[in-house]
Amino acid sequence: MHFLLASITGIILGATTVTAVADKLPKGATPLSADEVRAIYSGKTGVYKASDVYYHPSGTTKGVFGKPKAKSTFQGTWVVKGNEQCMYNKSKGDPKTYTDCNAFWRAGKNIYSLWSVHYDGSKPDQVNGYAIERMKEYKEGDLVTKKFAAMGGE
Repeated sequence: MHFLLASITGIILGATTVTAVADKLPKGATPLSADEVRAIYSGKTGVYKASDVYYHPSGTTKGVFGKPKAKSTFQGTWVVKGNEQCMYNKSKGDPKTYTDCNAFWRAGKNIYSLWSVHYDGSKPDQVNGYAIERMKEYKEGDLVTKKFAAMGGE
């Protein structure tokens, strides 16, 4: 059972950081400020391919994995340091904490993100792993709490 929970949690956290289109970071790109990164997440729901995560302004997270049918919940915290946001989540019933981080830069009108820390310890692609599609994933408000509570989230 623990292996299954760990596998599900890995899928959950990995799904929150998968990017649609990856590329190189353009020359001259500048890191976003901590306040700009905080504004990307605070009070918003990350609507990802396999999960949804609500980033409460207080620094907590709630998530539901599984689409179209929810399969499990997870929760934790998120913090911003410089141009990088990290979240630390646990799946219900799994004692392990999983870390995922994303860093952000601006080049012209585009915001680039890099999945900078992977929950499974794999190395980020610091050459071709930058994406500009991430901003579409963040929706205003809490789109998670009702599903989270219905699934028995703590």
